[in-house]
Amino acid sequence: MLVTLLTLMTLGTPMVDSPEARFEAWTGAKLVFTRGEAPSEVLYATTPVLSRERRKAAAEILWREAQHYPKGLFGKIGLDTIAVFAGCGDPNGDGFRPWVESLNGYRYFGRWDAVGAIVACYYDDGQLPLTFHHEVFHHLDATENHRLDYRNFTADDARFGEAVAGRQPYAALKLKDETREALLGVASGDFLEQAVGRYASKSAGEDQAETARWLQTNLANGLLQAADMPELEGSQRVLHLLSVYRAASPLLTTEWWASVAILQAERSGAQRRPGREDVARPVASNAYLDKVDEAVDGAETVANIRRVQPATVRIGGGSGVNLSASGLVLTNAHVADDVGDTFNVQFPDGRVFKGTNIAVSKHFDLALVRLAGASGLPVARLARQAPRVGDEVIAIGQPGTRTPGGEATNYEPWHVSVGTIRGFLPDILGSQSLGRTKHSAWTYWGHSGSPLFDVDGRIVALHNSWDSKTAMRHAVPWEAIVAFLERHEELFARR
Repeated sequence: MLVTLLTLMTLGTPMVDSPEARFEAWTGAKLVFTRGEAPSEVLYATTPVLSRERRKAAAEILWREAQHYPKGLFGKIGLDTIAVFAGCGDPNGDGFRPWVESLNGYRYFGRWDAVGAIVACYYDDGQLPLTFHHEVFHHLDATENHRLDYRNFTADDARFGEAVAGRQPYAALKLKDETREALLGVASGDFLEQAVGRYASKSAGEDQAETARWLQTNLANGLLQAADMPELEGSQRVLHLLSVYRAASPLLTTEWWASVAILQAERSGAQRRPGREDVARPVASNAYLDKVDEAVDGAETVANIRRVQPATVRIGGGSGVNLSASGLVLTNAHVADDVGDTFNVQFPDGRVFKGTNIAVSKHFDLALVRLAGASGLPVARLARQAPRVGDEVIAIGQPGTRTPGGEATNYEPWHVSVGTIRGFLPDILGSQSLGRTKHSAWTYWGHSGSPLFDVDGRIVALHNSWDSKTAMRHAVPWEAIVAFLERHEELFARR
């Protein structure tokens, strides 16, 4: 069945010239680029138009993304117009977006308003597909068996909330053996633990649409986690979406989405892997895993820390931790210096990538470093809440091989040390030149940027300094990391 669907998707591609024509022939909807062609209900106050070259680029992107959906589906569900602009600005904000002078208003990304049209702004190549799938989902969320009815849009919100809260969870997704094997061959191992980002807190509808944009760019991963990790809040979000898709159209089955995931990988030239094992387990050349066993007590804690140790890195002369399967390393600002600076980033299994600083906050002493040519990397996740005084923490980092005086230390990389949270300085979101979380895990020169993990293997702080007056180690607190990552959450969607 899976092969048949892939064949139909490929053979059904219309042989027409322009991407706009291909989009319309496949979806049954038109791509438009001016205000006069779109219903007023979906327009913002300011909608600058795209240049001819940018229109062509947008059409190419949306033609590719439209193939996530069965041929003719948009026409069947009454979605007949997709309007694309260079930006969307409006004097009325919603508390989730910045004011942009060039737009003469708050910056928006797209819109749906229970009519046969959506708007998707084209700010960059990585954002446009996310906005497109977000707004398409809104329309599907209000659709049942190909019929649009706005009452459907909120009818499932309570069920969604119950599932995410764990009070009425969906059962794990059932995958056929051939489907599972095919998905394992193209999955990167990344997964959605909770909500996609801060914007999901706006409403249940936005939470679902944000999940949809994540799912449509991580289909293989999303389907596998819904099957294998249904207990996660992120998995319950995905399972709810799959039920919404099926209710909107009988064409949107699990087998359909699996076919799309595999076709995506084939078209992008992604290497097929033999299974998830090569992502979930550290490779044999990671000679530093034994350090976890030597330093950490308790079988469960050992297992949790062994799981995340492969995501810790050496970056320049310091340390860091990888947050994304496509390579996004969190470290200290004083390690990564300025935006645009480059480094060699090494994982404990020996792999080395070129990293570029893409975001920095000297105030929080935090930075994000994007790795070039990376995929399927091991990741570590942020804890759900801040640690408390007395909580055990495990630091993994890169102590320097020389003292400040030049003498050999004989310290080895990927050192593991155990300590506790000793306290917090006031003004937890203040300047982190001296990190405002105090801890007792042993560190040395080079440990800057080392993650502090809790016993579940979640990041609760990032070591950055020590106080020469008290000899106390300090780390950037959980709250500052959360604030920094929320400020730059769009970077996690870029590839």
